[in-house]
Amino acid sequence: MRRLGGGIELLGAGRRGAWRRRVVRRWLSAALAGVAVLGCVAVARTPEGGPRSTVVVAAQDLPAGHELRPADLVAQDRPSGFAPARPLRDPAAVAGRRLAGPVTAGEVLTAGRLVGRGVLDGRPGDERAVHVPVADPGALAMLRPGDTVDLLAPTGETVAAAVTVLAVAGGSDAGAGGLAGLGAGEGGLVAAVTADQARRLASAPPDELGGTAVTVVLRGGSSLR
Repeated sequence: MRRLGGGIELLGAGRRGAWRRRVVRRWLSAALAGVAVLGCVAVARTPEGGPRSTVVVAAQDLPAGHELRPADLVAQDRPSGFAPARPLRDPAAVAGRRLAGPVTAGEVLTAGRLVGRGVLDGRPGDERAVHVPVADPGALAMLRPGDTVDLLAPTGETVAAAVTVLAVAGGSDAGAGGLAGLGAGEGGLVAAVTADQARRLASAPPDELGGTAVTVVLRGGSSLR
């Protein structure tokens, strides 16, 4: 039996000493179990041991302007603590988009790494987008993207029929789906047209003041606000 300086036994002898030793062993076991639990919790709270998120990563080095293909992308589960706040999660949804800058193999892709969608995104491949100056800027107030319109030359000739409005600029409501970057006096719309309609718009005869602004006519069936 171990003793302390003055010869007093540490836990005592006999039945009382044995009871004290059992209590000490139980306390030590409980303390060690508590330390183990805290260690597990600490590991679970680290980025490596916490929840995981699905992210889209580059399968290889890719240059700026590259149009992403399915073979360029792979979905991976990574620790949420190491994932971006708003990761891309579905490679199929990213295919066809272009990179705004170069990426390296294994790099997590985010929306900020992609070029923004153009006005013709999702439109038929044979369509063109053209900016059309409008003779009556007040007419722009009744338009919104998605409307179907006819475009008339100053002579009254229809140069583009049943075209889709992609964006509006310069109208009183241009802020809703409007076109940024155009100043006062540059009111017009961006329309999706065929190559033939684009040529007819470009060659439309000028009005008596030498301008080339057209008249826009909203077609029935387009929803007014």
